[in-house]
Amino acid sequence: MRVASAPVTIEDVKRSRHLKPLSSEHHQALLVAFQLKKGLAGHSESAGAPRDLPGLVALARRFEEQVFRTHARAEEDALGKHLPEPELRRLSAEHAQLSRLVEQARTAGAAEQRAALGAFAELLERHVRWEERELFPFAEGHVDEPTLAAIGQEIERRLVAGAEGTKAARR
Repeated sequence: MRVASAPVTIEDVKRSRHLKPLSSEHHQALLVAFQLKKGLAGHSESAGAPRDLPGLVALARRFEEQVFRTHARAEEDALGKHLPEPELRRLSAEHAQLSRLVEQARTAGAAEQRAALGAFAELLERHVRWEERELFPFAEGHVDEPTLAAIGQEIERRLVAGAEGTKAARR
């Protein structure tokens, strides 16, 4: 007899403490993707998402400006040099596509905004799942502990500096 197992979530994955700051931001990314999907489907109240299209665009822009830009740059710069070329290309290409979709949503008409936000939410979720399930485990298995610790310090430094820069810009 086969017993169905519960789906694996990010919380279930053992993550190196050096990559946990990125995983923590992945939780936030998945929440944004969920809120966008629910908001676009007309169920924003169940997700705590904005109820209108301008609010959903603002949610995606805020996430992109306050979290994603710094996050993506930290991953590419600190972790990227330790990845095989195909994975680094995918990482960079998906980060660039996510930024393009947010810009498209910001500047397009209503129908195009909906399409861009939907594509952004889908790609964001797929991208985070790929990083958590494949990319990070690869890095943890192929990078020695001292190098992983140095990567972690660099990532943490960049994320903290990015958060401080965002706070200063809002003042």
